[in-house]
Amino acid sequence: MNFYQPGRLSNFVMSENQKATSKFRLVTSALISFEGILVLSGGAFLIVESFISKAKNPDALLVEILFAILAGLGLLFAALGIKRKKRYGYSPALLANFIAFAVSFYLRDADRILLANLLALISTVAVVSIIFLSRPTSKN
Repeated sequence: MNFYQPGRLSNFVMSENQKATSKFRLVTSALISFEGILVLSGGAFLIVESFISKAKNPDALLVEILFAILAGLGLLFAALGIKRKKRYGYSPALLANFIAFAVSFYLRDADRILLANLLALISTVAVVSIIFLSRPTSKN
């Protein structure tokens, strides 16, 4: 059976809703990737900082570095899943952004208002985007 029929483009045409969802999925994936790169950058900063200054507790620093590396790679993997329309990307990204939203409250208590508001905004946008993408859709 020949699925491709010359002159018949309806097999390859996306509806406007599908195009918008596809673009939204790419933007959400880029946002989660950006978060993953930020977390990896934080881990790189901790590595460089450990060589520049004397660490008071090297064991805790090592755990923070490992956590930053694993969390950053996890976010990049989740972003790849979201981009590929796989459901395994949603839960880790949601969990990471809920944690980031909670961290923004600690930053606010530490008088880092601008950073706290930025982190809260990014995490809220990411959570809403992931929830929007994970909702069931009808197949018309």
